[in-house]
Amino acid sequence: MTGLRTERENDRELFPFPYDGCIVEETPPCFSWLFTEGVSHYRVEIYRDDQLFWSGETDLNYLIPDRVLEPGAYTWDVLGGGMRRGVWHFTIAQGAPVLKRPDARTVFASVPDVRPRHLFFASDVPALLAEHETEVRVLRRNIVMAKADPYPTPPLYHRDPDALPYREYFGQFRDAADRDLVALALGYALLSDREAGERGRELLLRLCDISPYGPASLLGPYGDEVGLSMARILPAVFDLLYGVLSERERLFVARTVAAYAAQCEERLQKLDYTHNPGDSHAGRLPAYLGEAALSLKGTGVVPEETLLRWLGQALAIYGGIFPFYGGADGGWAEGPFYASSYTRWFLPFFSAVERYTGFSFTVRPFYRHLTRFLLHFADPTHENHPFGDGYWCRSEDPEWPGFFAQDPMRYYAERFGPAEAVRRHRAACNAPYYSLHLLDLFLPASSGRPWYREEPVEALALFPDTGFAAMHTAPDDPETDLCCLIRASRFGSSSHRHPDQGNFALFAGGYALISPSGYFGRQYGSEHHRLWLNSSKAHNVPLPDGKGQYTKSHLCRGRILDAHTEGNSLRVRIEAGSAYAPDLHWERTYMLEGNRLTVTDVLQWDHPFTVLYPLHTLSQPHAQGDSVTVRRGPFTLTVQPQAGFTDTPVLSDHYDVDLNAGEPAAYHVSRPPQYHIYYEASARTCHTLVMTFTVTE
Repeated sequence: MTGLRTERENDRELFPFPYDGCIVEETPPCFSWLFTEGVSHYRVEIYRDDQLFWSGETDLNYLIPDRVLEPGAYTWDVLGGGMRRGVWHFTIAQGAPVLKRPDARTVFASVPDVRPRHLFFASDVPALLAEHETEVRVLRRNIVMAKADPYPTPPLYHRDPDALPYREYFGQFRDAADRDLVALALGYALLSDREAGERGRELLLRLCDISPYGPASLLGPYGDEVGLSMARILPAVFDLLYGVLSERERLFVARTVAAYAAQCEERLQKLDYTHNPGDSHAGRLPAYLGEAALSLKGTGVVPEETLLRWLGQALAIYGGIFPFYGGADGGWAEGPFYASSYTRWFLPFFSAVERYTGFSFTVRPFYRHLTRFLLHFADPTHENHPFGDGYWCRSEDPEWPGFFAQDPMRYYAERFGPAEAVRRHRAACNAPYYSLHLLDLFLPASSGRPWYREEPVEALALFPDTGFAAMHTAPDDPETDLCCLIRASRFGSSSHRHPDQGNFALFAGGYALISPSGYFGRQYGSEHHRLWLNSSKAHNVPLPDGKGQYTKSHLCRGRILDAHTEGNSLRVRIEAGSAYAPDLHWERTYMLEGNRLTVTDVLQWDHPFTVLYPLHTLSQPHAQGDSVTVRRGPFTLTVQPQAGFTDTPVLSDHYDVDLNAGEPAAYHVSRPPQYHIYYEASARTCHTLVMTFTVTE
């Protein structure tokens, strides 16, 4: 080996940072790299103007300098095992915030010996009630519902084939834990509702009666969703209901909190998380670990040094390599369905650290730019939200109630704007009731809003770090806007991402005219999910020789090459040939102008090949010659090939793998139908395919 490793070998490994040519919007940044086999100690060298600026050594795969890097150009290298990685260039941006990350002992020492102290202090309550009148009204409805709901029974799916299965059980468990118990605890701490407190106490104790080491474990073979709910809510609920618990009950609950925290730590260690952060469920675990440390302070159930270790890990991860799926551009690689929830799990921990020390993780670039991504990809006026698993779900869907967050903009909009994000956040506050994300409902406001910005919604928005683009004809008028959403990402096709580089969706007035296709079916990992939704054929991408892109692979990559505006025309160009094969060239250009989207594909290979060109819709298509029309809502879409295609299209209302394939009849699901349009191009070594999509009302 001539140098340290620079290429990722699987989809879980981190992306080294700062990558060559990167513009960094924080200082000092976290420097990270890939482990090289046989190397156990590394040295980082940072240069400015060809002079050594800073160096440091570590046994880990990341390091944060103890010196602020002023705006300007730098280079850096990593050394280890007698090898160098090679010099990479980066720039610290003008205005990059200085991150003076607190250490664990400083944060721990700042935790006051009062209850409540986790989500808010008692002194915060009057202001919270005054500032959140709408949320309080909804919370009261939640409390009424929680008082009437039956207590949950323990899970038996691990040993009783006739018991409620895992998928159905954890859905009910979330209602009891994440919804009802949190609402009751908030009712007691915020509204002085003693009846809610007593009901919450009983529900809390019953949940803690469920062993953390059986099917509710984070580590066992039975599925982790029940354990994730417990790890998520227990630190805050323990703190909120502290006043209604006896000393013996406090000890019991505290030990349960500690058991789940220990499992969070063990799971992070088994993953080697700082090198392999590409685990969808694991990114929230450091927050739960840190929350447990803060909530358990003073209880005596865990040695203080252990609490400090847990807290130190959380601070290091969130101050360093996190988030893996979130880019500095504000995008979330797993798609908007997961962005709406996965950007919330850690907020109670972030808020607590900010109240105790004044330091805010959210000044880091991802959090500052997140609302920009959500405005384009989590638009509530759109009937679905490509890309990735769950794109079809809305917050009110019974399939995953509240998982597409009822208020994705909450917390971030008020801090970072822009005004349209604030408007959407406030419009979403008045829900019939809150389904899932209750822990961040009443977090105190930030001490200031230095990063708040006023800007319009862009007609052309790019998210190059995470690989998304959005084009709009009328971004300020959702009822008439023609919108094209695009994915071309360095993130591969594992976890909740699909082999769909170059995929696009087309919306008119919020109606999905061209959409991804497929569902989970009964659950993640069903036959339909694995074999249809996770196939390129289920998406709006070409299939050279009928073959799709790499599945479950870091090799399934694409990138945005360029984007620009020409008069009233918006253009985005991507390339993703290597997502299919190393020697395939594929560029796709999207041009949006007026009421028309034109998609041009150029494909080249070293042998003649055919192309299957699938498109998917939510309304039944009708063909006339080589043209296809689709009507949805008040809009009519006309799909018209312009160059490169042969024969008339084939229309279908069937998936290659049925929605309920392999599932017992008792658990069959029903989802809205979807339709498929297949064009073809005959064999040649170079294809230029041009398709227009014209929308009329």
